Amino acid sequence: MLQCIIQPRNGLMSFSFGMRGVFAYIRVQLNDQLRCLDSRLESQQGQLAEMQDIFRRRAEIELTYSRDLEKLAKLVTIRHKEQKQKRDSWSTLSSTEVWMQLVSDTRRVGKDHAAVAEIYSNEIPSRCMTISEDMARIYKQCREIAFEIHEEVLKSLHELHTAMKTHHLYQAQFRQAESKLGIVEKQRMKLKETIPKEKLEKSRKYRLIEKEVVKRTTKYTEARMKATKARTEYLLYMDAANSSIQKYFVDDLSDLIDCMDFGFHQSLIRTFKMKSSAIEQVRRSEQQEIDAMNKVLSSLDSRLDKKNFLEMNEQAFMLPKKFEYQPARRDESELLQKPVLEDLELRQKKLSERISVLKTKSEEIWRSMETSEKKLLEIVSCSDYDTSKYFAWDNSMPEVTQTEASEGIARKQKVDRMETEQVYLAKFREYILDSNRISRLQAKYDNICHNLGERTTPHLTQPRPAPITRRRIGRTLMVGQAKLFGGGLEEYLEAVEQDIPQIVKSCVRVINLYGLHHQGIFRVSGSKVEINNFREAFERGDDPLEDMTDASDINSVAGVLKLYLRQLREPVFSVQYFDQFMELAKLESKHEFVVKVAGVVKTWPRPVFTVMRYIFSFLNHLSEYSDENMMDPYNLAICFGPTLVPIPAERDQVQHQNLVNELIKNFIIFHEDIFPTNSQGTVYEKYISSEPEFVREFNNEEKSVFDDETDYEPELTDEESEILEGQAQYDFT
Repeated sequence: MLQCIIQPRNGLMSFSFGMRGVFAYIRVQLNDQLRCLDSRLESQQGQLAEMQDIFRRRAEIELTYSRDLEKLAKLVTIRHKEQKQKRDSWSTLSSTEVWMQLVSDTRRVGKDHAAVAEIYSNEIPSRCMTISEDMARIYKQCREIAFEIHEEVLKSLHELHTAMKTHHLYQAQFRQAESKLGIVEKQRMKLKETIPKEKLEKSRKYRLIEKEVVKRTTKYTEARMKATKARTEYLLYMDAANSSIQKYFVDDLSDLIDCMDFGFHQSLIRTFKMKSSAIEQVRRSEQQEIDAMNKVLSSLDSRLDKKNFLEMNEQAFMLPKKFEYQPARRDESELLQKPVLEDLELRQKKLSERISVLKTKSEEIWRSMETSEKKLLEIVSCSDYDTSKYFAWDNSMPEVTQTEASEGIARKQKVDRMETEQVYLAKFREYILDSNRISRLQAKYDNICHNLGERTTPHLTQPRPAPITRRRIGRTLMVGQAKLFGGGLEEYLEAVEQDIPQIVKSCVRVINLYGLHHQGIFRVSGSKVEINNFREAFERGDDPLEDMTDASDINSVAGVLKLYLRQLREPVFSVQYFDQFMELAKLESKHEFVVKVAGVVKTWPRPVFTVMRYIFSFLNHLSEYSDENMMDPYNLAICFGPTLVPIPAERDQVQHQNLVNELIKNFIIFHEDIFPTNSQGTVYEKYISSEPEFVREFNNEEKSVFDDETDYEPELTDEESEILEGQAQYDFT
């Protein structure tokens, strides 16, 4: 990302425009992010304003029935078409489906009770206004947090720029001192050759030149020490800047967007469920309308909104390339002298202590924030949309008393929310700033450990390890079974408590047993009916492939596996890493490719890392039979490239598709080097048992019984032996 062209000019170092250009680009990127977030807030508030307008108009024309409602629907549709360009960002919001359903409902509703008119004119608009105020309040504080984190990132860039200038300045001084020392030494040698040896010690000129040599040697040593220290500082600040930018673009931005959206969809659901309740009380015959609205509301997904938003503004949120060290010509300061080593060891100790303290503090902040988040989530998800009180004909309680009681509950709920919200945002601010600070310090600590190598102090306390899975901000309450197709991989695995999704394990098992030799596997399309049947069964939590004993439906099995990976809500290769992966795909050196890709892959969340290691190991095994199945790594990459690495719409599809294919091909070939098997999680096995899954689960549960019996082998009867021989899958032709 960063290339500095250094040229001597009048004894000083002149820097190219590259560094300043990169800093300016990142600064522009940060400003663009704020602009995009402002535009996103305007879109959400614009939708809320549109909804309020629709409900107020519906309240006015309730008594005129369907004719006026149809006019309103047409008005809204025309207005939407006229403002199509302005509302282009609406396509990134799942709440757009709610708006569309609302317009559809407006066309269908013909007449209603007076209580519905009251609800439409008072309750729902006020709730939309409350949602808009809540969003603006949270967004304002989150924007301030974004400013603070921007200052931290820009601070690290400024420190990097200062360290770079100091590094090149001291390098110039070091070269100058080296040159002067060489000149004096040549003068001494020349004088030594011209003066006789017996007169050399008495020569006043020779003694002067000797003093000058000692003086120049001292200055040379000092200049070299300064250059070495400056280089070390430069590398430390470079790693810190890279880590800060990486942490901000990959984690902090995502968390900021999640925090800005916190409670929006839940509040919107509460508002519209009040409408559904009113319709249910008045017109039970319109159950179809209620079902349609509930379906739309259930599709609200803040993670999907975030994904679409990031894809629409990919240039602003794309992860910049890492800074890379550009050594000066004849940089001899790479060798660390003893004073520098001692200084690094002292800094390593201080960094270790500081990181441990910050991580302990961060853990405490996270637990406190988690508690506040849970409480706040309960508040924004409470079931206060019941409208039965408006249709109750019990006169035992005066209407004024009922209204006052409802308003009192609403006021108390609002006060509780604002108090909890303030605590949550304060903790969120501390957590996100500390986590970025930890990331920077950890990068410096790792760099020092790398420089020291085996010199690491044995008794030094190591920093606490980072959690295996990345913590997510703004979790929604899980209702029912986790979504498999079209859902998030991490959320699904967390909900079902698995390392590998059952659909992946089951499809891989069947292909391993019956499809390794099948020509055109993954290339030949399967039956659409069979694929849909398999999909529905997996969605229910069943395993339709459990009893499969042949390769008759093998193409459909491969098809449902590709369909699952293609319909994941967030692609496995995130759009933020797209440019980085495309640059890596262009590398000619495979060793450099493996080293750099492994560095990127290890930053993936643990569930994604485990699943991709499992899949690429399986694809590598499958490619070993390419002489029979005609699916070498490149052909497999053609099948899985568009599925795993979707190309953004604004990019050249043809050019980037070739790079995507090359990337996936190298992942398949070098999977063992990219994904180390010594880490945690399930690992793909080439020789998979054909016994049912529930038997293996039982054996896993009773593992302690056979832990010490490594040579245990069950006895088989003659009949069982014959059956096993009859099921062997070998082709000797």
